Amino acid sequence: MRYTNLISDMKKNTVLFVILFTVFFSYPVSGQIIDKTLNNANLYKEYFFLDPLVFYDKDSTGGKLDLYIEILQQNLMFKKNSATGDFEANLDFVIAIKNSKNSIVVNQANTELVSIPKSDIKRIEDRSYFSLKQFNLPPEYYTINFTLRDKNNNTEYKKDVSFAVKERGIDNLFFSDVMLLSDVKAGAGKEKEITPLINNNVGSLKEFYFFFEVISKYDTAVNRAYYYKITDDKSKTLYQDTLTCEFLPGVNQIFQKIPTDNLYIGNFKLEVYDSRALHTGKYFTYKWGNIPVNMNDIDLAINQLVYVATEDELDKIKEGKTKEERQRRFVKFWRDKDPSPKTPKNELMMEYYNRIKIANERYSHYVEGWKTDMGMVFIIFGNPGNIERHPFDGNSKPYEIWDYYNVNRQFIFIDDSGYGDYRLLTPIWDERTKIRY
Repeated sequence: MRYTNLISDMKKNTVLFVILFTVFFSYPVSGQIIDKTLNNANLYKEYFFLDPLVFYDKDSTGGKLDLYIEILQQNLMFKKNSATGDFEANLDFVIAIKNSKNSIVVNQANTELVSIPKSDIKRIEDRSYFSLKQFNLPPEYYTINFTLRDKNNNTEYKKDVSFAVKERGIDNLFFSDVMLLSDVKAGAGKEKEITPLINNNVGSLKEFYFFFEVISKYDTAVNRAYYYKITDDKSKTLYQDTLTCEFLPGVNQIFQKIPTDNLYIGNFKLEVYDSRALHTGKYFTYKWGNIPVNMNDIDLAINQLVYVATEDELDKIKEGKTKEERQRRFVKFWRDKDPSPKTPKNELMMEYYNRIKIANERYSHYVEGWKTDMGMVFIIFGNPGNIERHPFDGNSKPYEIWDYYNVNRQFIFIDDSGYGDYRLLTPIWDERTKIRY
């Protein structure tokens, strides 16, 4: 489901902003707590994202702050409204903006109601509530103190983020901040419909866009060439190209599409520059939402693909010469198998690694549970329809019979050693590239 909010009065230009409920994380600014629900994961729980962007008018000496706010609905407490039947979350958030002298120049309290029909309450996991607040500010360095309060459960989350409104120099071309976009579409006339990527996380996208404005004080059109590049946190350049622009007098909008093929999980920097100076830029991240593995141990996550990947697929991933390349191939493998590629979660991957987690908890002894025969069968087929356990049947060795009625399969495990090391009586060879759930 998609919620469209066309905000035509946000800017005095021809851009329309289309906000989607699908969540796709300057660096992303979020309120977080550690989530330890998976033993083999390093997950963080985000409550909200902030993206402060400054744009400029041709005749103004200051700038306009557009503060984009994204609040994840799954982390809010909803209560049923007995009169309407809808479910509601009551939010307060306070925006305090301080200048470089620590003086408060903006102190705004907001109360907002998030209402969801009863039919949609079970589908809020991948949805967000969006808000935009705008402020006109003089040139200065600023800090935003943002406080979010969920009034239904009296919980509070805080985050600080800094930004700057730049001084106008003598240059006839003046650049705004960079906004990241998940989509750009042609609108009516010369308008464009754009989807801001407020969390600045491009991990769920095959491509993304960056957008900025340039104020031209020239009286006629001028042509300029710029460079843009993307570097990782080790200053390695992953993408670089030329941006050729024609600037008309007044406000000019620049859009550029970037593929994510060369990116991997981590933090990155986008820069737009020429031979004289760096003009604008943006920090962003590449992270899969709720990825159920620790990407610092990527080789273990790759080895665990043995029950879902073919031998050729596994070899191709392992042949990556660097950790980053193996990580990139690992992500591509799961992205190609994603049953719902337009959502931020890969349900097949989540189910697969959750089964590995459960297998480790149930079947580990002197080897990890996912490597055992019982672990393998569980990971491939899931929970059996019926289990017959025979730990002490006369003179026979302990054994178990697992029945899977949905696929008409039966597996027999025998503990030859007497120490709980159950092995398949008959090995399976034909199911390693399938997972059923």
